[in-house]
Amino acid sequence: MGNAPKRPRLGERTMLACIGCKRKKLKCNGQTPKCNHCLRNQQECLVEDPATGLHRPRDYMQSLESRVVYLEARLRESLPDIPLRGDDRHELTNIEPIPPLVPVTSEALTFTQLRDSPGAYTSSSHTTGASPSLPKNDAGQVDHLSSEVAVLCLNTAGGEPHYFGPSSAVSFSRIISATMGLKSEQSSSSPRNIEDPEESRSDIRPDRTTRLPPPSVSANLSRAYFDNIHPQYPFLHRPTFCKWEQKIREASQSVQKSAAVEVPLFFILMVYATGSLVLSQSQHGAASMYYSRALDYLPSVLALNNLESIQSILCCAVYSIRSPNGASLWKISGMAIRHCIELGYHRSAERYRKHVDPLTKEMSRRCFWVAYDIDRVAAFTLGRPVGIQDELIDAELPMDIEDENITHSGIMASPRATDDQVPTIMTGTLHVIKLRQLWAKFHANLYSPQLQYATTGSQFATVDTLRQELEEWHLSAPTHLDYASSHPLSVFASDEWFQIAYNHSVLILYRLYITGILGKRCQGSGRNESNSTDHIEEEENLQRAFENCSRCARDICVLYRRLYQKSTVQFTWGSLHILFLAGLTYLYCLWRSWRVRQQTKQSEVINTCMACTTVLVIIAERWNLATSYRDIFETLSEKTISMICGDDKLAGPAPSQSQWTAPSDTLPPGMLSRDWSLGFEDLSIPQGSDWFIQEFLQEFPES
Repeated sequence: MGNAPKRPRLGERTMLACIGCKRKKLKCNGQTPKCNHCLRNQQECLVEDPATGLHRPRDYMQSLESRVVYLEARLRESLPDIPLRGDDRHELTNIEPIPPLVPVTSEALTFTQLRDSPGAYTSSSHTTGASPSLPKNDAGQVDHLSSEVAVLCLNTAGGEPHYFGPSSAVSFSRIISATMGLKSEQSSSSPRNIEDPEESRSDIRPDRTTRLPPPSVSANLSRAYFDNIHPQYPFLHRPTFCKWEQKIREASQSVQKSAAVEVPLFFILMVYATGSLVLSQSQHGAASMYYSRALDYLPSVLALNNLESIQSILCCAVYSIRSPNGASLWKISGMAIRHCIELGYHRSAERYRKHVDPLTKEMSRRCFWVAYDIDRVAAFTLGRPVGIQDELIDAELPMDIEDENITHSGIMASPRATDDQVPTIMTGTLHVIKLRQLWAKFHANLYSPQLQYATTGSQFATVDTLRQELEEWHLSAPTHLDYASSHPLSVFASDEWFQIAYNHSVLILYRLYITGILGKRCQGSGRNESNSTDHIEEEENLQRAFENCSRCARDICVLYRRLYQKSTVQFTWGSLHILFLAGLTYLYCLWRSWRVRQQTKQSEVINTCMACTTVLVIIAERWNLATSYRDIFETLSEKTISMICGDDKLAGPAPSQSQWTAPSDTLPPGMLSRDWSLGFEDLSIPQGSDWFIQEFLQEFPES
């Protein structure tokens, strides 16, 4: 009995007496949060937990319960569909929440706080520190159009990113909102869940015992992938994939399962998943099943830390591009490009990997440049820095050669060397890489924060030089790339892709030009008369830029209508992003350029708006997540058509301030109260965009 543990005393006097009073043998009155003695001596009042012997504040349990109430409230705001605490939730409802243990003011920043702040990030659980200053008249206002475009940028990038730079469409949408007199709306405390419950991968529980589909189905899925996806992202080797399929078929008939099949099984399932998305939007369920099954084998592939590891990451990236519910493309592309750098694939293979077999060497080049392509697109879509600067790359471009002519033992045929030779599976990809390299020049020469205040003359010269390079790229674009045997299931497999890419690049090139530092000086007065030769030249160049943007934006809308009237072509977040931005740019040019309004016929305006609306309607019918973009563009196009056609003649000067009206009354019911974004309340306009946003906002009436 002498060795028995001492039984803790649980009496009320033991719990009430604090450590300080016990040591000094004083009578403790048990006051919360501090007894009289501790309060008088300005010392911490701690009591001993009889169960653990730990010293804790007297109101420790109340603090914990209040903290739980606070955190549950925050979680309920961001994820309202997740059940909390079951039936005992009422136990804490009457407890008054206390301030959080860690400052969280920056987690609840409003849209305009972030827009006007030096930091310019959206709310994030990783953000700490105090809130930046906020003008009182901007508090709590969230622009509806900008919020939707921000969500579109996010979904184009596959999920969750928080920062938007000046090359993103979010900044441009803010300017359009101001130009067309759109009202702001109060931000809602409950963010929208972007995933449709019927389409969410998390709702699908794949059967882990599911075998591969029948050979006929497998052949159809792999053919859809290699005819429509592989020409744009050729990081897999088709003959090797066929060997993998055969190996898995043989292994499925064997009684003993080998771990050696995990790597090929991952790639087969990922190809089937992406192929399902390419074939039909109705196969999202099957695609999610294949994708979920493939992820079981992803750790085994990543553990190899070799070429196949990078290929596995790129498989996930391509799936994210095609699927509305894939992982964040920004994060995946970053992983891919960093993994390539880690293995040295950004350096010359002929110089640093000369002893590697021809197939591995060529596929390492392909993997790097595919990762480069995706990285550039994701960075430009979100306005973020690229994963690697071009100056650090000396890797050779892949050979313009068919997959079948590349083996471990050697190259079986000469690569394509001239334009008059028959195109290969790599011809289109190589030209895309050149476009992404040109985009990198756009970013370095126009979108860099250090260059935003460049002189007018240098800005004109830079844009003209880059435009000339873009024209040379366009003229050398390959033709007759019949990858899909005249039945394309993706935009890249169609004849229209390079024309759309050219038009989209023109819009990127001129976006800061038509919304930049020249705005106040050249746009504010429309046909402002001036004796200054420089001003006249600037005005002429600016109006010409508006004409170019208007024409290219119109062509994108018309080309997409031609594409999507073919029921076989499947859409992606990227195509929706390009189309929606083109439609907004077209409307913006009509509102901001007197010359565009003079030269544009009413019938052309109506036809272009109808073309964009038609495609958005088609996409929305196949996928309900696009309905908000359809509704927004319909509202804005109606406002623009009214402005152009209201007096039954070609429009002249822009409407005066007294004629500005906000279309909030014509927006679909509930649109202004809709919640935006993926799990966070507010969206930001970064500091890099503030300078040209303010230039425009000063020119337009408040609405």
